[in-house]
Formats: sequence, structure tokens, C-alpha cells
Amino acid sequence: MENIKIGNISFGKKPRIVAIIDDFYPIEKIHWVKNKGADLIEIRVDCLEKEREAIIRYIKKIRDNIVLPSIGTLRETEFNKQDRLEMFKAVIPLVDAIDIEIDSDIVTDVIACASEKTIIISEHNYNKTPDIADLDSIVQTAKRLGADIIKIAAIANSRDDILRLLHFTETCQENLVSISMGEVGKVTRVIAPLFGSLFTYCFIGHEVASGQLSLEEMVEELTLFYPDFKENK
Repeated sequence: MENIKIGNISFGKKPRIVAIIDDFYPIEKIHWVKNKGADLIEIRVDCLEKEREAIIRYIKKIRDNIVLPSIGTLRETEFNKQDRLEMFKAVIPLVDAIDIEIDSDIVTDVIACASEKTIIISEHNYNKTPDIADLDSIVQTAKRLGADIIKIAAIANSRDDILRLLHFTETCQENLVSISMGEVGKVTRVIAPLFGSLFTYCFIGHEVASGQLSLEEMVEELTLFYPDFKENK
């Protein structure tokens, strides 16, 4: 496993929190996010359903006013599907990392455009948690595509699903972020870093994915269960 950074943030010694920016929050709110304890922000460009110029101005405003590493994420929607690659190209220079789905038809193009950035390749399964062989196949495919970090988010339908994904996380030799989605898997938002998951996501407005905790809840939980969480924060 290679040491990896997003901006100036390194991973492995303590849990890291990614706060999700899914709306045009005022800059004061982003300052609050940093002061509250977030290590990074994920800008969900696909949730910012305005014209490209307005979105780019907002991302530039965040970059110019907040010293906080950022991940640019742009899931396909009806609003952006015609020009998603062009939007990625506009966003990439303004962020420290990008997140692109493993099965996207533009994945290789986006990676080629983001060669100087940290590449997160993600898999989302909203129906089940894959078995170990399939989880390994996801990791190997993402690695071949050029992932620096591999993210696997899968719905948990049972305790066994949680245990399987955590076991895979613990034994995986690549830089991995793992999430068991849904209410059943909510506990993994807090404990997955114990098994080697690089960071965990939280919301600041409303849930973006099932089972997420708010930033306040996440900071409280990590402070309680990880004694060194606040060290050199």
C-alpha cells in the first residue's frame, strides 16, 4: 500500500472526515465546516444544478477563501449527462482530487485529464454487498484504470454484509475507502477506519446517501472512540 495524500492531508494514522458540499452554502458555512473538524470537503458538483459558470465561480470562491483540500465529484444526472466530461475538465484544475465511477463511459477520459490530481475510482452497489471475489475484482479493475484510491460503497442488508466488507478492507493491500450504506451499515461510518478505510463521509445539510451521519455527529463519535483523533487536528 502506497502512502497517498489529497492536498496536504495524509492518511492512515487517524480517521479523516470528508464533509459533503451539496449546495451553494455561504463561505461562512464552509469556514464552520473546517473549524468543526472536517479534514477535507467533497464538492458534489452534480448536486449544484445551475449553469456551469455559476458552479465554477462557486468552487473558485471556496478555493480562494478556504484552506481545505477538496474532492470534485460529478455523478451523472439528466441535468449534466450531455456535457459531463466538459464539466469535469472545468472542475479538475480547481480541486485536489476527483472521484469517477468505475463503470462510467468517460472514466478513462476523466483520468487522462486529471493526471496531476489524486484519482478516486468508486463503485456503488445499491442492491447488495458483493462477495469477496467480486470485491477483489473491483479493486483490481480500479487499479488497472489508474486509481490512487479505490472507494467501495455497498448497501448492507445484514450483519454478515458488514463483516464481509470490513474483513476485505482489513486485508486489502490497496488504498481503500469502504462504506456499508443504509441503516444496517451505519456503524461502518465510524468503525471502518479501524479496519484501514482511509476516510469517512458526513453531511452538513441533509443526507446525501443512506446512513450518513452529520458532521457534528461524526466528530462526536470519532472523538469518543479514537483517543488520538484530535491530536494535531
